[in-house]
Amino acid sequence: MTTEFLTIIVGIALILGLAEVITRNAIGLSEHFQVSGSFIGLTILSVGTSIPEIMTHLAGSARILQQPETMDRFSGLVVGANTGATIFEQNFSLPLISLVGTIVIMRQLLIAKVGVLVGTSVLVWFFSVDGEIDRIEGFILVTVYGAYLLYLAQHQQLTQEMVFQEADKRQQPVLKQSLLIVLSFGVMAVAADQVVDSANRLVDLLSISASLLGILLLGIAAALPELTIAFLSIFKGHQEISAGVLIGSNITNFLLGIGLGALVSRYTVPDPIIYYDLPVKVATAILLYFFLLHNEVLSRRKAAILILLFIGYLLGRSTHFPEDFPQLVV
Repeated sequence: MTTEFLTIIVGIALILGLAEVITRNAIGLSEHFQVSGSFIGLTILSVGTSIPEIMTHLAGSARILQQPETMDRFSGLVVGANTGATIFEQNFSLPLISLVGTIVIMRQLLIAKVGVLVGTSVLVWFFSVDGEIDRIEGFILVTVYGAYLLYLAQHQQLTQEMVFQEADKRQQPVLKQSLLIVLSFGVMAVAADQVVDSANRLVDLLSISASLLGILLLGIAAALPELTIAFLSIFKGHQEISAGVLIGSNITNFLLGIGLGALVSRYTVPDPIIYYDLPVKVATAILLYFFLLHNEVLSRRKAAILILLFIGYLLGRSTHFPEDFPQLVV
């Protein structure tokens, strides 16, 4: 068991480090286009910080194709990890940032940010209610994400504050940055495969369900890049990036992460995710929207409410589903 935990810890640490390399070089490339901080947070940084979840999905889907009989286990593992990461970002990371700094969502961007967050959550839940996300639904999720990126590209001028305008004139050549990104993706794919393999063994060793392990361990660990970048952005005075990366990553995880994985292999979705995790995700996303509807700032009181709801969610998830502990079910 120690070996599995160490493999997961080292693998996730490597993935986080490579995600930072990818993100930094992607930002360097974006400097040529002089785009807004909010746009960078919603797109480049959100994709960069979602790479752990995306690579975990692809590694899990590859295992499903190799061993179709493991469909339920690997589906629960990767869908659980994705759902756990998005709930953590939405109900813990974002409110926590609001407690130590300020999260501002301009009213004209509320639909483009939190509105899409709500819609994405509802769409994934709708696709999951029959217990499966098939390839067609995966294709739809990826297509919706592509359309969302096009929308952001066309409307990014709505956010007026420009960042990275004082770009380092000695920035690395575009070719070198591109090669670093490609190389990092390759190494990350290997690391993600090892993490998924070790997590699969832990399911047997700990006698818990794959989806619970994904929610509590892989999900929260995979959400750390977003939280780190959000904190750094707040401390550097870029609140628009902080909110953008947390909300954008949430959208990216569900649309691109689950979409790509389902497109490759299909997924089965465990009952606890259908009837508990996703309803919590949708309900709290709607609550967040209404918290910001009449006031562009997420107040500390409302942030505290979201964090308390997250703690309650974790307690409920770990105690109220007997199927998460197969050996205890008579």
